[in-house]
Amino acid sequence: MKKMISMLVGILLLSCLPLYLHFAHKSTEPDSGGDGQRLDVHKLESIVNLASSGEKAGTNDVKAPSFTLKALDGSYHTIGGKREKPVVIHFWASWCEACSVEVATLRKLYGQYKDQVDFLGINVSTEEKPENIEKFIKQNNLKYPILLDEHKHAADLYQLHALPTVFLIDKNGYVMDTFHMVDPLELEEKIRHLAEP
Repeated sequence: MKKMISMLVGILLLSCLPLYLHFAHKSTEPDSGGDGQRLDVHKLESIVNLASSGEKAGTNDVKAPSFTLKALDGSYHTIGGKREKPVVIHFWASWCEACSVEVATLRKLYGQYKDQVDFLGINVSTEEKPENIEKFIKQNNLKYPILLDEHKHAADLYQLHALPTVFLIDKNGYVMDTFHMVDPLELEEKIRHLAEP
């Protein structure tokens, strides 16, 4: 009888192990799910039109979807909600030639505006080899944090359709502009506009 009870207790403990591991894992890593709300594409279109005309979007327009991703250095970064500074998010991949062109301007602007604006590179890395990501970062001398979107979670929330794509998000967590490849002078003007108090 004692053997039977010991065996049942053992089976019960083993059956609870996956549940324990699931919760233990969740408690050591930040939630990468965010609020799960995708961008409102129709409202985003009006934001892009406003930004093109030089106007700022209203505070109740397009809320930036929330997510948390791990950076190459092992730290975690969260996008969404209020921040101390506005943020530039640059979605890229190492195989994307246009990304290499645009990142040169972003590197320069990071040097100019890093005290007023946060810059984050997001590698859409489902098909990337780690050595290619490292090579891209080294070749382009990137100093701002590079996050890994290994499961395209952030790309999905932001309804990404092309690379490179840049999102400009204000301190209150609202999208101010988005674009694929713009002239370096226009990009500088957009970030200067974002940095204004």
